[in-house]
Amino acid sequence: MPYPATVSAGRDPRLDFFRGVALVMIFVNHVPGNFLEGITSKNFGFSDAAEAFVLMSGMSAGLAYSSAYARDRVQAIARVLRRARHLYGVHLLTTGLAVIILMSAHHFLGTAALSDRVNLEAYLSAPWMTTLGVVAMTHQLGYFNILPLYILLLAATPVFLAIASSSRSALLTVSVSVWAVAGFYNINLPNFPTEGMWFLNPFSWQLIFCIGLCAGMASKKREAFVGYNSTLMFASLAYLAFSLFVIQGQRYDLTNWGDHPAILVGFDKGILPLPRLLHVLALTYVISQFGVFRRIAADTRLGAVTLLGKQGLAVFAWGSLICIVLQVIREAYTVPLLLDASTLAAGLAAQYTVANRLQQAKISSRGGPAHAT
Repeated sequence: MPYPATVSAGRDPRLDFFRGVALVMIFVNHVPGNFLEGITSKNFGFSDAAEAFVLMSGMSAGLAYSSAYARDRVQAIARVLRRARHLYGVHLLTTGLAVIILMSAHHFLGTAALSDRVNLEAYLSAPWMTTLGVVAMTHQLGYFNILPLYILLLAATPVFLAIASSSRSALLTVSVSVWAVAGFYNINLPNFPTEGMWFLNPFSWQLIFCIGLCAGMASKKREAFVGYNSTLMFASLAYLAFSLFVIQGQRYDLTNWGDHPAILVGFDKGILPLPRLLHVLALTYVISQFGVFRRIAADTRLGAVTLLGKQGLAVFAWGSLICIVLQVIREAYTVPLLLDASTLAAGLAAQYTVANRLQQAKISSRGGPAHAT
């Protein structure tokens, strides 16, 4: 029988642990065709690691900024915007390095098909206009879509906090309304200089971020955002089972739903449709209510995963660049299974090394022992 995990005075280990899990799955999924791709979460339900990552980003924002916002709004807003500026700098740097890698591969290894898949062609035909688009975040390389979304959501966090500080219910009401209007009327931000819209619609994805933000604010106050309810638990488990049945059995055509609104019955990741939204929320609810997940997250033998979650931005940035390198290798050469496994393992090891060094530096700067916890 599940029981609600108690709210402790310390940092909930589940946040860093499951963010680490999400980062590992994002890394694996961003190297399409590898032998581990089939065991990531996208193969067992409607949502994938991206939804989980954005939800936990909202939780982190609620934990990090809600109390500060209540004390001093000006200082809190300045902190949020400095963080958004830092994320923007990381996005520009990683995108620039990725373009160099992809351009080199395009000219010297003949990876034209990869260039087309990751939206590099605009650099080849209109490099200066495309660079302007990158600066404005209106042109995004394939697999580099999450950070622009996160930057925009973080920049909007002061507005979210202003509403939620008066009423979290009001924020959720506004957020659901924006999600619904954007989904029904296809409201999105435009790309430039290429045609089309953002791959991850920020007007849609703000909902999952705001849900996470409210959960983080509740946790900061030692409150349960959604308490245990047997009916809700049964419904969540049933929906997760149904999602698994559909995905594993391929029982339905997930791309053709006729005249039904895509936001209600579709599976287009970009607009965060209801089936995907409900899946990540059901999964989060189950994890939050079974105490075993807290014990798993706190297990020191899994500390490497938690460490990745603690240094999420650096891990994500390095992981994105490593993914591009691995995609180039797979495009240019035939990759046997052993090499496939070795390169993935090396990529994960590199991310762990980065996270460990940053954690050591963080601990040392605080006067503690120079080792990761």
